[in-house]
Formats: sequence, C-alpha cells, structure tokens
Amino acid sequence: SCRVIEGRHESVSSDAFIVAVDATQLERHLRFASFVARRGKPFVVALTMTDLLPRIGQSLNKNKLEAALGVPVVPVDGRTGWGASELMDALETALANSNRQSTLAELPEEPVSAYRSIRELLAGSGALKNTNPLVLARDSFTARIDRVVLHRVFGFPIFFAVLVGLFSSIFWAARPFMDMIDWAFSKTGHFLLAVLPAGVISRFFAEGMIGGVGAVAIFIPQIVILFFLMTLLEDSGYLARGAALVDRPLSYLGLHGRSFVPMLSGFACAIPAVLAARTIPSRRERLLTIWILPLMSCSARLPVYALLLAALLPGAAWKAGLALGGIYVSSLLTGALVAGLISRFILRKRSASMLAMEMPVYRKPLIKPTLRMTWTRSSAYLRRAGTPIVVISSCLWLLSNFGLGWRQTTRPDGARPPVIAASDLEHSFASELGRTLEPALHPMGVDWRVGVGLISAFAAREVFVSTMAIVFHVSENENAQSQAGLLENMRTATFYGSSHRIFTTSTIIGLIVFFFFSLQCLSTVSVVRSETNSWRLAGLQLLFYTGLGYLMSSLLVIFLRLIGID
Repeated sequence: SCRVIEGRHESVSSDAFIVAVDATQLERHLRFASFVARRGKPFVVALTMTDLLPRIGQSLNKNKLEAALGVPVVPVDGRTGWGASELMDALETALANSNRQSTLAELPEEPVSAYRSIRELLAGSGALKNTNPLVLARDSFTARIDRVVLHRVFGFPIFFAVLVGLFSSIFWAARPFMDMIDWAFSKTGHFLLAVLPAGVISRFFAEGMIGGVGAVAIFIPQIVILFFLMTLLEDSGYLARGAALVDRPLSYLGLHGRSFVPMLSGFACAIPAVLAARTIPSRRERLLTIWILPLMSCSARLPVYALLLAALLPGAAWKAGLALGGIYVSSLLTGALVAGLISRFILRKRSASMLAMEMPVYRKPLIKPTLRMTWTRSSAYLRRAGTPIVVISSCLWLLSNFGLGWRQTTRPDGARPPVIAASDLEHSFASELGRTLEPALHPMGVDWRVGVGLISAFAAREVFVSTMAIVFHVSENENAQSQAGLLENMRTATFYGSSHRIFTTSTIIGLIVFFFFSLQCLSTVSVVRSETNSWRLAGLQLLFYTGLGYLMSSLLVIFLRLIGID
C-alpha cells in the first residue's frame, strides 16, 4: 500500500485516492490521510461510522470538516452502499480540480506533533462537537460492555462460553440441513443404480463419486454455520476483544495479540493465515506465528471431527459441541505452548514489539453483508476442496475395487485372469497399499483401511471422510451413501480374522489427536515455503507435526488401554 501511495509500485500507478476515515477515530485516521495528502495527488475522504457518533455523545458537521481539511468529505456506509454514488461524484470533482491543496499536507510528520495539530484543527473548525457532556468515553455503551468481557477474571470464561456456544450450535443448527443433503445423495445413488445398466460403471458413479462426495458434502452446513457465526462475532466487534484478551498470555510466550489475527484466520484455513502473518513486523514473531499455525483447527478438519465425534458420542449434540469447542480452544492453548517452548529454548532473542490495536465500538451486525461474507468464505472453501474430493474419491473407489488379476482364483473355464481385475476389498490395490503401512498403524489401534484414509488426507483432510465411506462399504448397507450407514459400519467394523472392533473409544480419541496435531495439507507446506523462502523450514514443519501427531496418538491409545478404556 505504501509503495502504491508513494508511486514506487512496479505495476500499479494511481491517479487519485479514496481515504477511508473512521468518524469515531478522527485524530489517528486523519494522520494517515495527511500521509496521503503529502503525495500531492487528488484524494477524497470517505467518512465511515458516522451513525455511531451519537453513541459517544458527539456530532460532526461535514461542511465544516471539509472546509477545515481542504478536501472533499463524503459520509458513506460500507455495509449498505449508502453514499457510494456521491463519493464517486466527489472523486470526479477532485480529479477535475487536481491543483487544490489540502490542509492535511501541511501537518508535521512527527507523530506527537501531528496529533496535536489535528486536535487543534478539529477544535478550531468546530466540525466535531460533544452533544451530550454526560456521555464520557468511560461511560459509553462499548466501555460498559468492555468492563465485563475484558475483565481480568471474567473475560476468559466469557470468551470460552461464547466459543462453546458457537460450536454447540454448529451441531444442532446444522442437523436438519445435513439430513436433507444426506437424503438427497442417498436417493441420487439409488437412482443411478436403478437407471444405469448393472456393472462397474454404474457402481463407480453411484458409490465412488456420489457416495464419496456425499460423505463430505453432508458437513457443508456445519462449515457454512461456522463461517456465519464467526462473521457475526467479527462484525459485532467482539473478535477484536479476543485479541486483547490473549495479548498478555501470548506476551509471556514470545508472541503478542497481533499474532491472534492469523491464528484466528487459521480456524478457516491455514493458507490465508500464513499470508496474514505478513502484518507482524518482527521477523522472529512472524516465523514463530507461522510455525504454530498448523495447530489451528481449520475448516477442513471440521468434517473429520464431526464424523469421529458422532461415532464417539452418538445422539449427544451438546456433548459433541462441548468437545468440539474444547478442541478449538485447545488448539489455541497448544499453539501458545509450542510457541513458548520454541521461544524459550530456540529463538531466545526477543525483539521489542507491542500490540497497538484499534478497538471498534460494538454494533449490530447487518444480515445482508454477513450473508455475503459467509457465502464468499464458504464458496472459496468449496472451490478449493471440491476438485480434490471428487478426484481422490474416484481414485480410491477404483483402488478398493480392483486388484492384480493373478491374485484372483483361476476362472472355471481354465483361462488366466486379466492383469487387473475386479476384486474384493481384501485383495485390492488399496489393501496392498494399506497392509504395507499396517505395522506402523498398530500403536494407533487401527488397521490398514484407516491407514488408507490417513494417506488420502494429505491431499485434503476432509477426504478422510469419503475414504471411510468407500473402504468400509457403505454402499452394501441398506442406508447406502448415508451418514447413518457410514457410522453404523464404522461402529461394527472389526479387524480381519478377529471380533475386536476397530473404532473404540481409545482409537477414536487417538484419531482425533492425530488430526489435531498432524500437518496434512500440502498446499499449506507450499505457502509456508513461499512466505519463508525456505524448503527446509516447510519440510521440517511437515515432519515435526505429522510425527508429533503419530506419537501423541499412539501414546494416548496405549495409555487409555492400560487404564482399562478400550
């Protein structure tokens, strides 16, 4: 942004600027406007948050402010679009009068002097007035709420309660939509099997593509609700308080509140979270933040958590919601713990930095912008995850339904079988791949079929769900392609040649722990490499977290079984 404003950008050339200025934060925002004014190009001030001025007992005269600044000032509302046409008209006028000089260009660059000059300019112009002397900053609506939600004792319990309520609602609010999607994909699979000629092709479409995609699509309502509620918290102003709450604890771990923004973005996706770490000025804190971002439970993990929690806690939405809230809070705490250990034993040199953050006033979120932002984030997730899910689900169905022909029994007519032939799961290519890894999976308490799911999850974590639907033969259940069929087959699945169940309490908890720690997104590895310019750091991060996930999962399963929890 600075390169564009100063005319130093290699590809972007500016003719004029629109400077957004918060009417409730005039002093600090007008200082940035003075930085733009010194460039000598036409600009217009877009005045936002004017509807919030009565809350803090102030009023603003737009004409007086415009005369004092010597630049067009247009009140706007970015959420509704109000004032946009007037803003563009003012911009055209400013371009026509490009020689007009703004008073802001004459302000000093030194911060303290600049703030003093802006304060004097506003006082002398009479543009900003206190309409209610009884309304002081410490008695405002926002300040009264902050005295509770930012309380040193009650702040964290309130924050935790908000998160638990959010994640609990993901389960019960999404259930009707999940049932609808479940029914639609199940009926579609049955329809294809009924209308297409019986054979491999019809089963491939019905079981491989429809069944695999449907196993993941059923969790889309939960992801949409997660984004919707997070957007509500963000638009209301509460998420900024989350950064303020964690600033002090993070400061003891070598981080500060600014790292909370990328960490929070990591709940949606680690890729934009890594990019958001650019805003951290200290290289040490930036690298430390990037290192812990894979621990944040991204939206791609949500289908996996939802499936495993549904298998672990059947019919208990509030327990599953509480457990999911605990997982997300634990990801923050674990990330902070890892950062603290690295900061203390590896990156010992501390750079001087502190959090300077603007606290927005509380306001009522508008439904239309909230829905628009929810759709933007949800559709981006679908575009990113859609192709890998379809491709990998199709490939896994083929791998689990075909194998080497010479392993099959000889045909009745004595003819030799083909090199590649239709096969049951036990003799399929997926079985060959999984059995190679099976010795390493024994400490986690699972068999090769789950191992195939763990491998496929390296392309996209949510593919683990569709893999379970394929390798555990949901299609052979009367609830074909349905989540109920998948959960039932998972609960009754046993090791080959044994009556011991695969998905027990200990193994499900172990799988949750594995996905909690492991870095299974190769796209994240690529972005980390580009942001840090180091394949060594990206590779080390991949090996560290995947190895940590395997180790923690194995140790936990062994410990739970030792104390009698199978």
